[in-house]
Amino acid sequence: MTDAARFRGAFLGAACGDALGYPIEKLSVSRIVHHYGPFGLRTMVRKKDNHRLAIVSDDTQMILATADGLLWSAAKDLDLSEGIYRGYMRWFYSQTGVEPRRGQRTWMRRQPHEKDFCLAREKFMHVSRNPGHTCLTSLANESRGTLKNKLNNSKGSGAVTRVAPIGLFCTGNGPAAFELGIRSAVLTHSSPTAYYAAGAGAALIAWLASGLSLPKSLERVLQLLHQENGADEVVTSLEAAVGQAESRPAGKEIPWSHLDSIRSLGTGSTANEALAIAVYCALAIDDPFDAVIVSANHDGASDTTATMCGAVEGTRFGTKFIPQSWLDCLEAGPVIQAVADKLYETYRENGNTSK
Repeated sequence: MTDAARFRGAFLGAACGDALGYPIEKLSVSRIVHHYGPFGLRTMVRKKDNHRLAIVSDDTQMILATADGLLWSAAKDLDLSEGIYRGYMRWFYSQTGVEPRRGQRTWMRRQPHEKDFCLAREKFMHVSRNPGHTCLTSLANESRGTLKNKLNNSKGSGAVTRVAPIGLFCTGNGPAAFELGIRSAVLTHSSPTAYYAAGAGAALIAWLASGLSLPKSLERVLQLLHQENGADEVVTSLEAAVGQAESRPAGKEIPWSHLDSIRSLGTGSTANEALAIAVYCALAIDDPFDAVIVSANHDGASDTTATMCGAVEGTRFGTKFIPQSWLDCLEAGPVIQAVADKLYETYRENGNTSK
């Protein structure tokens, strides 16, 4: 598989997982069964009031904002974390309608890297899709979050679901992705559990994008985490995910057969739980399409876990596991693909992902 296919797969896999899980993110399993049948929700729900497209949540918006920041960094020769901060502030202003701060007003204009599209002008980036409270309050703070300047103690999953572009941009360089994942996460989430999960997620994508297997990539991610003080919760969650996957007997899948394992890992509302559930589904289920479906059908943060699982499976398998019917009805699908392609072109041209 080409690198370009992995980039597209990660973006579109994440967005499709997000769109699949979004309608059921607040439903219990019993309510999912009541609304969608005994096999759960297995296809994306088209919205009549949204041109019959399946809508994405703030998770996809933030993935695009991360990519926007990386592209901005490359175009303006900025530190990568500075570009990502600008991408997040752009999203913040689009979501809140707050007047940009002094020195940031030009950030809402079309930038040099936006000859073909401008995310700040895309209507779906301005629509409120349950944006994370931690992200909004952190970005509203004029003091920027860093490892030393802690804004909160949030472990929220918003820190990890947005890191796939970082891993892709650092393809093959897990340590660089790990570091940048952490630097991006602390802009909004100050708990070590959140930012180490973000670093782990970015490193996982980086190694998967280089063609390394999922078990081998996880082995390297855990080696990185074991070197860090404060990463215990992330290590415990990932090791539990691996253990749950390894303990499952081989055989034909049945509806809800993974539910107990997913529940044992949490709800996906924290960054370590979201990463662990995504990893479990990718490890335990051979078919990547089924893995994404299972990652959404539980009584936790369905869109969050399916976004992360979609990014993992898309990086591994490209877009070939995603039904064309899903791609055809995905909100902003052409824009999401265009961002993926632009990030790939920039990655190929740039080469240096460690700034």
